[in-house]
Amino acid sequence: MALKQFLSSSIKWVPQPGFSVVYTENGGIEAAQDILIRNADISTVTVFNRGTRWEIIFPEVPTIYRGLTMKTFDPTDRGDGFSILKCTFTGYQFVAPGSSGVGDEAVQATSTLTGQLTAEPLSSHPKWQPLSDQEKVSLSNLMSGEWVYIQDPFTANTFALAVSKGNGEYQILEDVDQVTSVDGLMFLKIISEGDQTWDRGGWTYSYHTESETGFTSAQLNSLGKIVANPPGNPQDPGAGWTWMLASPSQSQSGLDRFIKTLDFRLIQDNDKNQFLYDY
Repeated sequence: MALKQFLSSSIKWVPQPGFSVVYTENGGIEAAQDILIRNADISTVTVFNRGTRWEIIFPEVPTIYRGLTMKTFDPTDRGDGFSILKCTFTGYQFVAPGSSGVGDEAVQATSTLTGQLTAEPLSSHPKWQPLSDQEKVSLSNLMSGEWVYIQDPFTANTFALAVSKGNGEYQILEDVDQVTSVDGLMFLKIISEGDQTWDRGGWTYSYHTESETGFTSAQLNSLGKIVANPPGNPQDPGAGWTWMLASPSQSQSGLDRFIKTLDFRLIQDNDKNQFLYDY
C-alpha cells in the first residue's frame, strides 16, 4: 500500500490508510493505525500521548471510533528523515448519545465456569465430620506420627494403634483410643498406607467485564467473603452450598479502559464458613 505523503511543510503528521479494529467479546475495542511523521517533529508534536482521542490525530475516523484514545505509539525510523508511528487506540463502542454527545458504553459481560480437583487434608472430608471426637484425635495422632498402627503382638491377625517406647518397643493403646467405626477404620487404613490428603472437587465461576471505571468499593471489600448473589446469575449451587469471592483481577488498557474478572469459589454453606466468611 502506498504511503500518503506530506503536501505542505505546515503538516506535522499524515495518518496512513488501512487502520484495523478488533472487538473483544466484552465490548472493548483495540485499534491500530500507522502515522507518518518527520523525525524532527517527533519531540515537538504533543498530541502523541496516552489518552489523546483518535479523532484529534485522524479527523476522518468513523464516528463510532471517535471516543477511542491512544494507548501506545512505537516509532520506526525509515532512514530518510521520516518515521512511521505505529499507534494503538483503545476504548469502547458507544450507543445512544449521552450528555457528552458521545454515548454510553456498549459493553457485554461474559462468564466461565470451571471445575478443578484440589488436594486437601483428610480432616476436611465430609465423612470425617461425623466421626467421634475421640476417633478424630486418634486419627490425627496417627497422621502426625505421634502414634503408629501396628500388628497387635498379643492378638493374631489384629492391628491396633500404639505408641513407641523406643528401642523398637511399642505399647498398645487403651480400647478408648482405638478406632472402631466403619468410616474411621477406612480412614485408618488410608492413613496407614501413607495418604493424608484427598482430591476435593470444586467449582470456580468467573465473571468478565470491562468499563471506564475499576472495581467498586463494595467489590474491593468483598474479597474472601460470601456473596449471596454474584453478578451474571451463575448456576444455583443448591442447598448446602454458596459462592465466595476468591480472586478478583483487574488490568488497565489505556487511560480509561479497565478489564476485570471476578472469580467466585463454591464453598459449603455451613456454620463454620458462615462464621469465617460472612461478616
